[in-house]
Amino acid sequence: MNAPEATFRPASAPHRVLLHICCGPCSTAPLRTLRERSVSVAVHFANSNIAPAEEYERRLEAARGYAEALGLPFVESAYEPGAWARAVGALPEEARTSTDGITPPPERCRACYRLRFRDAAAYAAEHGFDAVGTTLSVSPYQYTDIIREELERACAEAGVEAFFEDYSPLYPETVTASKEAGLYRQDYCGCLPSKAEADAGRAARAAERAARKAERAEARAQEEARAAMKREERTAYAAKQARKRAMKDVLRGKHAVSHPETP
Repeated sequence: MNAPEATFRPASAPHRVLLHICCGPCSTAPLRTLRERSVSVAVHFANSNIAPAEEYERRLEAARGYAEALGLPFVESAYEPGAWARAVGALPEEARTSTDGITPPPERCRACYRLRFRDAAAYAAEHGFDAVGTTLSVSPYQYTDIIREELERACAEAGVEAFFEDYSPLYPETVTASKEAGLYRQDYCGCLPSKAEADAGRAARAAERAARKAERAEARAQEEARAAMKREERTAYAAKQARKRAMKDVLRGKHAVSHPETP
């Protein structure tokens, strides 16, 4: 029995929200639902975690283009990858490193969220926004609980309201909407460690698919071998029975010759 699909439950939204976004695709469905509720939204691109710089520019261009197409204000914070490196570098090595080479460590992500949300909350407080939200929760690959904790922490420090919504049920919509809009879709979270983890994850999944394919091929080969053996057995049995019948026919013929009927 399949589990029921998660349903997006919109929260009561403040009038004026600064919405931190991680990329253009992830902003599509959240912006749609906020606009439907007539929430005044400005888009905030604060993502010093993204590397390399060329990747940052591609995501920035997609995010800005989408916001402008919707007629929304777009704010870009300074791109400071060194700040991200210092924030993450301050963590113990075990908190920075994936244990399986695939799953991002939660505390590294926490430090990353904290850096970006503090930036967004400071901007919101300075420019008169009622609250700060984020689209990070739309991704099934993020730590939703930690996102909420760090958003609330950053907003409390800055004296603005934290506007958290769990957008994860809208993730399929973001995929469809971003494809329809022709937005650039990245294949890793943003930082270089996440790229290595994403690459390792894809390699592991590809290896798993190859192994399953090989298992299915081996099973088919074994089944075909069993079927061929059965066919050979049936053929051999049929040949044996044919020889028996032929021998009987010969013996009956000899018997008929040796004992002719007396008239």
